[in-house]
Amino acid sequence: MSLLFAAIAVLTANPSVLLITGQNNHDWERTTPMLESILQSQFEVTLSQTPPRGAASAAWDAWRPDFGAYDVVLLNYNGEAWPLAVQADFEAYVAGGGAVLVQHASNNSFRGWEAYESMVGLLWRSPDAGYGAHLDSTGALVRVPPGEGRGAGHGRLHDWQIMTRDAEHPIMVGLPAVWMHPHDELYHSQRGPAEDMHVLASAWSDPKYGGTGAHELMVWWIPYGSGKVLTLLPGHLWRDQDDDRAMRCAGFQTLLQRSVEWLATNAVTIPVPDDFPTADQASVRAW
Repeated sequence: MSLLFAAIAVLTANPSVLLITGQNNHDWERTTPMLESILQSQFEVTLSQTPPRGAASAAWDAWRPDFGAYDVVLLNYNGEAWPLAVQADFEAYVAGGGAVLVQHASNNSFRGWEAYESMVGLLWRSPDAGYGAHLDSTGALVRVPPGEGRGAGHGRLHDWQIMTRDAEHPIMVGLPAVWMHPHDELYHSQRGPAEDMHVLASAWSDPKYGGTGAHELMVWWIPYGSGKVLTLLPGHLWRDQDDDRAMRCAGFQTLLQRSVEWLATNAVTIPVPDDFPTADQASVRAW
């Protein structure tokens, strides 16, 4: 009987998520419990905190996450390079079928780690660091050659619309074609290898707020070996920023939950909630 109960427990267990944090130019001390709160009703979330910036090598030697024990690795990290052994473990995890979600400023990190840059595709880099990519008015992907155009940046914080670009992908099924996201950074002109990118959502980068006048990529995924890496750019919070509506957005929270479920299971069962934003009206939840 105990074996039967054990088998049932395995079959009904929520997918497991390893949430890595510890360094970031954004407020990781606040956003980490926020991300955990958004996910904890559907997933088993384990936190792993890196040593602080400038820590001794012994502290880094003691930090060796077991990536393979988790269905999804969620990165809320933008800081110093990981030890080479941890980088190798991470590459093996993804190539062997693991799944990773790169959250907002986590695409800023790890300059020069070629495997990571290939996994993410577009990162916070200078114009000469790789291709840029955006969508034209027809929805076609435009690749900007290295050295041409802007480097990575963002305009002023403002409300902006997110547009579904692959309505048949499990994450996006049932979501509105366009919905309003509140008071966030809209990243633009990211750079990198920009290869084999499957674009799920974009946003118009309005020049009125310092944007590019292009449809910038907001959500995409890239296969790496047998695994996959999804980048989710919305969800910003500075250390001195009181306004956390971007993290409390019902649309952002739903997108995060559904992205993690798809990464873990290749399917999405989490429904689109009744309070999902409309094209003209953001929807902000209380914590």
